[in-house]
This record gives sequence, C-alpha cells and structure tokens, in this order.
Amino acid sequence: MAEVPNFSVSGFEHTASNPKTLQSAHAQMPRLHALNLSACVGARYDSATNKICFTVPIYGDACITAPMSIPLDAGLKACIQTCGALIPTGVKVTIYLNDNAVWNGVVFGSC
Repeated sequence: MAEVPNFSVSGFEHTASNPKTLQSAHAQMPRLHALNLSACVGARYDSATNKICFTVPIYGDACITAPMSIPLDAGLKACIQTCGALIPTGVKVTIYLNDNAVWNGVVFGSC
C-alpha cells in the first residue's frame, strides 16, 4: 500500500513525472482519509512551446500556456494548494514571475 510520502524527509524526487488524474493518484493511496497539500515548487519555461511547467507533489507534472512574454533569466515558481473538504477535489496553482503573481487557476480536478 502506498502512503503519502513525508516530503520533509524525502524531498520531491519521488513524485511521479506523468500527469495523473485525482482519482488515479488517490487510488495509489487506498488508505487515504484526508489530504491537504500546499507547496511552492520551482517552475521552468520552454520558449519553444510557450509553456510554464512544474511538478505537483503526488499528482505529477503540469504545464500552462505562459500568460505573457517570459524573460529567459526570470525567476519562476508555482505555489500549489489542494481544494476540497477532506479528500481533494482539485489542485489550484498560482504562478509567480520574479515574486509577482502572473497567473492562477486549476490544473487538476475542479475547485
């Protein structure tokens, strides 16, 4: 049985790299009774695709279309938070460019 990793010990390197649905991620944790996840992670910009991508712990990789022109040397981060009561119904994210919020929305499920 898979349990929610203790990220303060393991870091985020054990996060799956493939995008997942909420249901498939939760199915890998059959004894899950509640989950509240909030984290800020590094994000990367791909100028060829105009996408900002980041890894959401437990749920996998997510990408959004950049809402504006992104300088190649810009500092990007994604702050994510699950939404819903006990079991998450979605994951929302705010993208920061040089510590200024430039985009927010839902990347998994619904909020």
